[in-house]
Amino acid sequence: MSISLVVLQGPSAVGKSTIQSRLGMPRVVTWTSRPPREGERDGVDYCFKERAEMQRLYGLGQMVEMTEYHGNLYGTPLSLVEEIVGQAEIRSVILDRVGAEKIRQLFGDRILLIGVKAARADCERRLEARGHGAAEIGVRLSSFEEEVEALSDCDIILNNTDANRDKVDALTICLREGLVNRA
Repeated sequence: MSISLVVLQGPSAVGKSTIQSRLGMPRVVTWTSRPPREGERDGVDYCFKERAEMQRLYGLGQMVEMTEYHGNLYGTPLSLVEEIVGQAEIRSVILDRVGAEKIRQLFGDRILLIGVKAARADCERRLEARGHGAAEIGVRLSSFEEEVEALSDCDIILNNTDANRDKVDALTICLREGLVNRA
């Protein structure tokens, strides 16, 4: 088995982006139909694409996953994942549960699927700290239970509660060292 891609999945505000950053491996730059925010660069933060192009590729089965959030599409093209899986360098990506399941079906053991969860109350606090109001938090956590349940298919599940953060940091370091220093 040779892992090519680390996939993180889990509910909103569980810490997927933080863990991805701490893994220290290049991340897959996914696509969005929204315009760039101030300071964002095309091909670095996201690949900014036209909505119609993303919908067309999704309809042709050429997107691993695609989600609509606040009227904008977010997704990952299959060709990008195929290219990455064929390379020696390990990369990481954050996907929703549908995308994670599809990528596992397509690439099997070349994928390390890491589920990330936290207590719902921790996620609510994190979203509040980011400035989200109650309505926005409700939307972002509306599928919380379903997403936590879907983690049972993951290879590893990190319980990233506020109380457990030091352990998760230590495990992330171990994962990074093991993946980067593999023979």
